Amino acid sequence: MALTISWGIVVATDMTLDWNSAFTDDGPLRYQVGDIFWNGTLVDRHYLTAVDGGRVMLPPPKPIFEERDGKIAVTRYEVTHYERAFARLIHNAEPGEDFDRYYEKAGFVTVDNRA
Repeated sequence: MALTISWGIVVATDMTLDWNSAFTDDGPLRYQVGDIFWNGTLVDRHYLTAVDGGRVMLPPPKPIFEERDGKIAVTRYEVTHYERAFARLIHNAEPGEDFDRYYEKAGFVTVDNRA
C-alpha cells in the first residue's frame, strides 16, 4: 500500500486554552501529530488535540483576533475544511464519541482551505 497514515505521537502536553472549557473534562490538552506518508515518505503533517479526557480528536483552531472596546480579543476560532476532515478521519479510526457534536460544542468556525 502506498498511502499510510499514523497518529498518536504526543508533541506537547499541559496546554490550557479557553475554548476547551466547553467540555466536561477541561483539563490540559495534549497535542499530537497526524502524519501522511506516500511510499514511506512523509508528505503531510497535521496537529490534533485530544480533548475531553481523550474522548475526541479535534483540529487545533486558528484564533482570530479583533479589537473590541479598545481591547484586542479572540472573537472566533477557525478551522479549514481540510483540517476538519483530517481530524474527523483520525477520530473515526478508533471508537469514540460523536466528532461533529464535539466540534460544534467547541464553537469552531469552518472556513475555506487556505491557499
